[in-house]
Amino acid sequence: MCVCLSLSGIAQSFTGTVLDKATKATIPGVNVFLVELETGTTTNKDGMFVIEHAPRKVVHIQLSFIGYRTLTLALDLSDSTEGQFVMEQSHLDLKEVVVSVPLGKLQRENVANVAQRKIGDLQQVPTASLAEALTNIAGVEQNSTGAGIGKPVIRGLSGNRIVTYAQGIRIENQQWGAEHGLGVGDVGIESVEVIKGPASVLYGSDALGGVLYFVDERYAAHDAIETKVASRFLFNSLGTYNSGAVKLHRGRFKLNLFGGYSSNADYQVPNGERVLNTRFDEKNFKASIGFDRKNWISNLRYSYLQNNFGITDTALYGSPTDRSTALPFQTIGNHALSFENILFTGRSKVSLILGYMENRRKEFEQVKDQPQLDLDLGTLTYNLKWYSPEISRKVKVVVGSQGMHQSNRNSGPEILIPDAVTQDLGVFSMINVDLEKLQVQGGVRVDHRSIDAKEFTTPEITSPGLYRSFSSLNYSAGVAYRKEKAVFRAGLSSGFRAPNSSELLSNGVHDGASRFEVGDALLESENATQGDVSVDYQDEHFGFSINPYYSVIRNFIYLSPTGSETDGFPAFRYEATNAVLFGGEAGIHYHPHGIHWLHIGSNVSWVHAQDSHDVPLPLIPSAKVNTTLKAEFARQGAIRIKDVFIQHIHKFAQDRTAPNESSTSAYHLVHIGIDVAIATKGKPIELSAGVKNLLNEIFIDHLSRFKTMGIPDPGRGFYFGISLALDKHVGSEGH
Repeated sequence: MCVCLSLSGIAQSFTGTVLDKATKATIPGVNVFLVELETGTTTNKDGMFVIEHAPRKVVHIQLSFIGYRTLTLALDLSDSTEGQFVMEQSHLDLKEVVVSVPLGKLQRENVANVAQRKIGDLQQVPTASLAEALTNIAGVEQNSTGAGIGKPVIRGLSGNRIVTYAQGIRIENQQWGAEHGLGVGDVGIESVEVIKGPASVLYGSDALGGVLYFVDERYAAHDAIETKVASRFLFNSLGTYNSGAVKLHRGRFKLNLFGGYSSNADYQVPNGERVLNTRFDEKNFKASIGFDRKNWISNLRYSYLQNNFGITDTALYGSPTDRSTALPFQTIGNHALSFENILFTGRSKVSLILGYMENRRKEFEQVKDQPQLDLDLGTLTYNLKWYSPEISRKVKVVVGSQGMHQSNRNSGPEILIPDAVTQDLGVFSMINVDLEKLQVQGGVRVDHRSIDAKEFTTPEITSPGLYRSFSSLNYSAGVAYRKEKAVFRAGLSSGFRAPNSSELLSNGVHDGASRFEVGDALLESENATQGDVSVDYQDEHFGFSINPYYSVIRNFIYLSPTGSETDGFPAFRYEATNAVLFGGEAGIHYHPHGIHWLHIGSNVSWVHAQDSHDVPLPLIPSAKVNTTLKAEFARQGAIRIKDVFIQHIHKFAQDRTAPNESSTSAYHLVHIGIDVAIATKGKPIELSAGVKNLLNEIFIDHLSRFKTMGIPDPGRGFYFGISLALDKHVGSEGH
């Protein structure tokens, strides 16, 4: 692999030519992506591309094309206007630059082991929620509430131990609640990156169990308008999912608009009956505006997500297909606004992202227009990073600071957690040493969090005010060694999580979770240390990975069932212990020589969790094997089959349970599907169809909130989808 740049003065555009390494022939149709600008273009019939209005600084460029190894590199555009790029043929899957870690590299080149997947790939079998789609990633599961609400679980940890980022900002939506979902809609999201294990050096408090980092869809190609509409129907819940997108890129101005609406009736169990009040709907809107000039890149993003979820607290069945809300139910509204700025200063750059998020959660129990629980959570954040110039062509340093001001207010008669103000401040530094085949990385961070909770009184309880502060010093260190087709990694990291208001002060019935919860005001911060190693191997036809880990968590806070009832609800109490979690993930991907259209992929994940007395921790997912057999067809025609697949998921029995926690049996799920393309003058119309839970398996997942009520998960469900995309060149003044 080589890159040759010919210098010819200073200009506003950059012209490149892409060549095949073996034949030296030009390659048309190559995807060219500028990471910082979040846009790009494709090479023409002569293998050439032009990037207009390129900032005259160092930027990262990525070249990808089916049948070739993805190429990514840093380009200094301050005095270069032309370049040649050489790509090597390969049957490897296309990879993207990882953006959740701060050095902008392909995963193969990263020290951190980050799982990266396209949302479209995760949703090839349509899912009821984005959280359900994430369960196709090894090591990721979900605490589910029916078919609509899903809370991601990474290696057995969830809730406030998982930090979620979207639009470049932290997503805060009262994630302490068992039935409080992800808080992110899938429209306008291109991919997700998952960091498994402590990531406090990069993300501060709460990133003890891992990070979900959602990456927005890129802008349209230069001087183009791109539109897309899509619709799908899920027969099991009579669910309709409709979305649309418009992208405009003209000159230095970029605009993305996305919208989506979904509506579901009560879902159907294998015996044909429907679980009453599992209906839900979702409205999602997202807009992004991008602008760049010389050494400055700016993106302003806004999203609105609104959900209505039925609350099922009793195992009742029927056959209604009504979609309107029925008591009890909850309504959640999320507004998220972010303002990203990247400033190039010589060979270094500064990144600043300012964010605001408002989460309004209401629970209606007796009257539709009078919420019993009304929580308003407002969160202001900043994320500042300075990226140093490369030192001696080997060393890069990142220095940063992150902070948060969060206010929680109650407006309803029922108070589950008090009015409170939470403030975070953290500073960190990370260094990366590139010794060609060997990468060494280390970082350190200091954090401080304070919680100021107000006293409150209801007819049932009185809760005193509380002020607590927590501080922590954390670190991470790792190495990655590349040898031909393999990458070996080893890492050691620490993380911490301060207890939240719910764990400290809860004292009442949580109707959404159907239980009475009692907090402990004396709880201390959780502190984790994790060691993990990984091996990744990939040749032309076979890929293999394995990633075992071992984690120790001190003062592990958990909600323990007491085995008794309070006010007619099962009682749970927040407690703390020392815990050990270990396990890992492994996977293979094989496409035989001579029949590259056939893909066989399988992964396995497993978690073992216990306290210092060898007592199992509650709500730990069972081991899983997820296997997909897929045939992809490149044959052209007016109507062509793109691919056919069958997916098999085996969940092992989970009989290693905490005291007062029930076990669950093993089960199998089989999904099948087909994707078809119908040729048009522009992009083809794409159709998809298939069956989820083909064998109509009766099962209850171990992490289902419906497990204690004996309510099965959804039975067999057919699905159908259609999408249409259009591209149009619009031109630009002066070009």
